[in-house]
Amino acid sequence: MAVRMADLLRGNLDALRYEPTPKRIRVALAGEPLVDTCDAVLVWEPRRILPTYAVPVADLAGQLVPAGAESGDDDADRPGVDRAVLDPTVPFGTHSCPGAEFDVIAGEETAPAAAFQPEDPDLADYLVLDFGAFEWREEDEPIVSHPHDPYHRIDILTSSRHVRIESGGRLLAESKRPLLLFETHLPVRYYLPREDVVADLDDSDTISYCAYKGRASYFSVPDGSRDVAWTYRDPLPDGERVRDHICFFDERVDVTVDGERGERPVTQWS
Repeated sequence: MAVRMADLLRGNLDALRYEPTPKRIRVALAGEPLVDTCDAVLVWEPRRILPTYAVPVADLAGQLVPAGAESGDDDADRPGVDRAVLDPTVPFGTHSCPGAEFDVIAGEETAPAAAFQPEDPDLADYLVLDFGAFEWREEDEPIVSHPHDPYHRIDILTSSRHVRIESGGRLLAESKRPLLLFETHLPVRYYLPREDVVADLDDSDTISYCAYKGRASYFSVPDGSRDVAWTYRDPLPDGERVRDHICFFDERVDVTVDGERGERPVTQWS
């Protein structure tokens, strides 16, 4: 019987997973060099959907200090530990496998509980680092949000589909020249030219970061939904084609494509 690839990739979600990378990985703490290695591995803790980097202990230039009690599956006090899937909103400190936590010290700077050593023979000589606690480079390129996942990609395609966006029966946007962004394990996103957005939108102070597209700025509808849409004003190279286009959350508005209204997907943004 044939196996769907998405099911195959998700089939080991409960396992501690890793993948070596040939990239040169450099890490700094508040500008202080900490790691420069070509032997890093990507690590997905059980139920994590995004990877982070683990680096060889031997390549760490800073100091390690035990952060306290060991972490494990029975640590019920960690935020989100009981979730079936640990999405990006669940903090690094919520570990889903046994191991030990460490503070990381570089120069005068300390990153509390920012390193984790899983109790696993394949990762015995590695430390998983909290992505948000450090500055990162893959080769000479700075990276944001999380490491690039070799099993995750985006495709941006020109389309002539007729896309209509409504909220509570109110027309927000309508376009026959959208850019469709296909991203692994996420709903199709419809990026529309600004001229095709008919609703007045207020700039929000909310921002977020995508490892592939960069820094997103958000919009709210006056007297309506908050953070209902976003744009990339200065995208990373992978997202250049959607620069200054506006995309609405399918989870929060009604999206009709070629006359067929879609169901609102259930994601972490619902």
